[in-house]
Amino acid sequence: MNRYVTLLKREYWEHRGGFLWAPVWAVVALLAMSLIGMGVTSWHANRTFDGEIRIGVPLQKLLSEIPPHEMAKLGLGYEAGLGGFWLVMQIVLFFVLFFYLLGALYDDRRDRSILFWKSLPVSDTETVLSKVAVAAIGAPLLAWAATVVLHLLFLGMLGVFVFAHGLSPMELVWGPAEPLALAAKMLALVPVNALWALPAIGWLLLVSAFARSKPFLWAVALPVALAVAINTFELLEALRIPDTWFWQHVVGRILTSLVPLSWFANAFIERAEQADMNGPGPEMLVDWSVIGGVLASPELWIGVVAGTAMIAASIHFRRRRELAD
Repeated sequence: MNRYVTLLKREYWEHRGGFLWAPVWAVVALLAMSLIGMGVTSWHANRTFDGEIRIGVPLQKLLSEIPPHEMAKLGLGYEAGLGGFWLVMQIVLFFVLFFYLLGALYDDRRDRSILFWKSLPVSDTETVLSKVAVAAIGAPLLAWAATVVLHLLFLGMLGVFVFAHGLSPMELVWGPAEPLALAAKMLALVPVNALWALPAIGWLLLVSAFARSKPFLWAVALPVALAVAINTFELLEALRIPDTWFWQHVVGRILTSLVPLSWFANAFIERAEQADMNGPGPEMLVDWSVIGGVLASPELWIGVVAGTAMIAASIHFRRRRELAD
């Protein structure tokens, strides 16, 4: 156990630029853009409306005419807005993990540091599984923590902005917003994303362990070229399988399932077709029936089996391939 904890720490210290500083700088950038937006709004209000914020009419007057049951919906608006910040952080996480996994087993063969690591009493299985744990759970938890900090700082800034314009931050911001409840929901999605991402984690680790050079081309060009060949020569037509099947269930899963909430797309489309003209609400993102449907789907568990098999293959190649070209 101590060896495994040490391996996890190694992954963090060797890649903290991606795992720690990328989310931190994303938080700084998003807060800076929000602050600029608030500053422009304040400047415009002071220059044009004597400090009053207006949406056609003064915001203070507009709020006084909104019935209480409509004001209650303000919380959903905050959840959707904070969810937008969350999605930006998840996009940053995707790029960090994609390139981390591509280099996870390739880089130490290229720089020959693998000779040092293999001299230690640590098995290839432990090494590979530590990288899986970091990609599936560790890095997403760091991104989650950064997102929670982002949400709290943004709501604090927004409260000060509202107060500076003569409005009640408790009534308009801190009361309706529920950042801690949203944080709990985001945390609950981490293991779901981890299970869904196993095919991509397994594929990228397999390429990282197998490729002697240019792992990016192996990871992307090979499945894309295979998909193009299958469509060109209609190899699936005899089995009455749609041409898009290989793109969606093979290429899509091994290249894009690292994208957090990529499992959410099909559920969202289905709900959108059933919903009214306004479409599904933001609360659908953490609808437990949607998450339960995904966890019960054969597609997820077939992906888990395939990802586990590719992780096992990456352990095999880790033992056999000492150095990269």
